[in-house]
This record gives sequence, C-alpha cells and structure tokens, in this order.
Amino acid sequence: MCKKFVILSIVLFGLIVSISLVFLLNRWNAMHGQVDWDEVQWYTADKIPVSPKDFQNDFEEIFEQVKEKYPYTAKKHIKLDSIHAICLQRIDTMQSKVAYSLLIMEFFANLKCTHANNENILYPWFIQGDNIIAIGNRVFVNRPSVFAIKAGLQDKDEIVTVDGVPTNKWVMHNSKYVSASTDATHYLLSALTILCSYTSPIKTLGIIRHGRPITITLHLQSKSVPTKAEEQNVTWGKVSSKVGYINVKSMQDNADTEFSKALKYLSKLPYLIVDVRQNGGGNSWIGDNIAQNLIKGKRRIWNGSTIAPSTNSYKGKVIILMGHYSCSSAETFLITMKESGDAVLVGTSSAGDTGGIICLFKTSHGIFYRLPVGHSSGTSSKGFPLEGKGISPNYLVPMKVDDFLSGKDTQLSYALQLLQK
Repeated sequence: MCKKFVILSIVLFGLIVSISLVFLLNRWNAMHGQVDWDEVQWYTADKIPVSPKDFQNDFEEIFEQVKEKYPYTAKKHIKLDSIHAICLQRIDTMQSKVAYSLLIMEFFANLKCTHANNENILYPWFIQGDNIIAIGNRVFVNRPSVFAIKAGLQDKDEIVTVDGVPTNKWVMHNSKYVSASTDATHYLLSALTILCSYTSPIKTLGIIRHGRPITITLHLQSKSVPTKAEEQNVTWGKVSSKVGYINVKSMQDNADTEFSKALKYLSKLPYLIVDVRQNGGGNSWIGDNIAQNLIKGKRRIWNGSTIAPSTNSYKGKVIILMGHYSCSSAETFLITMKESGDAVLVGTSSAGDTGGIICLFKTSHGIFYRLPVGHSSGTSSKGFPLEGKGISPNYLVPMKVDDFLSGKDTQLSYALQLLQK
C-alpha cells in the first residue's frame, strides 16, 4: 500500500510539474510575442490590421524580436541598425497600408533567409496556380493553370516585359521584397511573383509567342477559387520498363506515406528517379522517413542522428533531381542522401536554407512573422553548413531554353543518360 502511495505521489508530482511548465511556457510565449501556427489570420496588403498611427510601434516590435533572436546577423553581414534607421525614416510620413506591408517585406528580405518573413500578408491580386519557370535570367509560362489560360497566357510564352519594364530588370527590382539565402533562389522566387500585384488588378506583359512579340493585358484575381482536384504531394509513374519516377512536391502532410505507396509499385525496377525540384519543404522528419526508403544501410543524417533502412527500402540505383527551389526539409533530405552516398544528385544547387527551429511571432497589432532561431548544430554530420550555402549536385545540369521550348526536360534527360552508362 505504501509503495503504491509513493508511486501515485510521484505520478501526481510529475503531472503538476508538467502542467506548470506548460503554463509557464505559454505565458513566456505570450509575453514574447510567440504564438501557435494555427492562430494565423490572413490579410491582403491593403487590409492589414495596423493603422498608420501604429506603423512605427508595430515595426519596433518586429525589429526588437529580430535583433534579439535572429541568429544569422553577423554570419550574413547584416547591418541591422542601419536598416532600422532607414525604415524609421520611411515610416515617419507613411500613410498607406500597402506601403507599410511592402516595407515589412523589404525588411525581412534584408535578413537574407527564406525562413525569415512576414507570415500573414497576402497579395490583393494574382493569377492562381504555379505558372512560371525561370531558366537562367529568362522567364517563361510553364504548364499554365486554367486561370492563367483564361487570362490569355499560353504554355511556353516568354515574358520579356512586365508593365513596360524589361523582365530581368523587373525581377531584380522586385527581389528586394523576397526572402532568400542565395542569389539564384532570390531571383527565382522573385520571378514567381510576376503574376501577382500589391497595387493594381491590371498587369501588362510583353510576350514572345511562337517567335512573335505581342502585348497582353491581364486581369488578375482577387480571390482564390477551389479547384476540382487538389494537387498531390507525391506523384509517380514509369519512365521506361526499367526506370521509375517519383515527384515529391512537398514534405508535408502524408508525403512519406504516399512515397512508400509509390515505391511499392516501383520497387522491382532497377532504377529510380526522385524529383524534389519543386519541393519547398515542410517537416524534416517526413524527409527523413523518405530517406529511410532509399538508403542502403545505417546512416548518420543531416542533424547527427542515425537512421536505418526501412523494411521495404529500395534496392536499386537512385538519382535525385534538385534545384534552386529545393529548400528547408527538402534540403535536409538532400544533405542526407548526398552524404550517405546512396544517391546521385543531378540539377542545380539547392536554396541554402534548411530552416532549423522556426518560431512564429505576432505583434500586438496583428502582424504575424516567422524567424529561424538556429540549429542545435550549425553543420551536418559531415560538416556541411545548414544555412547560407546551397547543396551542390554531383552533376551540375542547368535547364536549357531550347530543350524547354521543344518540350524536353534537360535534367531528367541527363539522369536517364547516366543510367544507361
């Protein structure tokens, strides 16, 4: 009886301590502006919940958190105090909510990190869908959505001007609002916003279509429209009788489960191509789970821990397609696979930002923003930096414009040639 009482007392004490810790943690988070992800409320740039009289106080709240918690200021040679002074000068006479929204975006872009940005400011106008591809410094329409087609765009249109400005110049100027860790990803993410606008529902594009220049006036959307079929995180198929192909577009939701299902149908093939070129990340443990399906033995992964092959892991040769958009947990997956030696990487360098511990904050006026607060370690198990430097593929293979215009995937074709050697 006495022994049971002691055990019960210990359990109750542990429960009280746990509840107390949760209470204190929640209170600490609330006092420091940190909130849960499910609390985010979304606003278009013209309707943010901050009035002009509060712009300066709101910005000061953001700045103080960044100054205290952002771990890469010195590493990325960021002059925070100078940026702060310039922003305050601009805010002093600012009366437009759109102008303040853009200032916040520009401030976070100066942090040079994909995971450091405002979280709840949306474009008032846009064309729905993933419609843009950048090849070098040229920008094309790629597999346009029904919304883009309705607006007047066609597949393989080259966008040469945006509102009268040469596309390359427009992209470079717009990149000041885009958060990214590397120049290549900075350019790409800026180009992807060509069909969006903070200031007008009308956008004029100069297009080269089938070799002929034309001008198109686009009427942008103001609301997202539900599509009949949600895009899947994982799609797959056979490229040939010997080569399987799995496209992993996200490390979210049940992507690892879907990957395992796809692999079940392709496991007998001697070759497998895994495509993460469109993968902007998600949850690192999902990427780790996918890696377990591909490694050939026990391996030390990106964070220093060890994983073992899954029961039905793939036994054949693996090639992974990667690119400048591959970021966050897609990037940790790439580090694991490259350092394991169990896959060959083909494409262009990744985004250079694995994320680490990401915290969400909210100002007292309702602006949500996220910040990385660092990694437990600054490098992978083999010394690769987890922030600021993109992973290099084993074979550097940029996309080619001529291939794209003829419907050929340069990087996929190169991977298939490697498998024939």
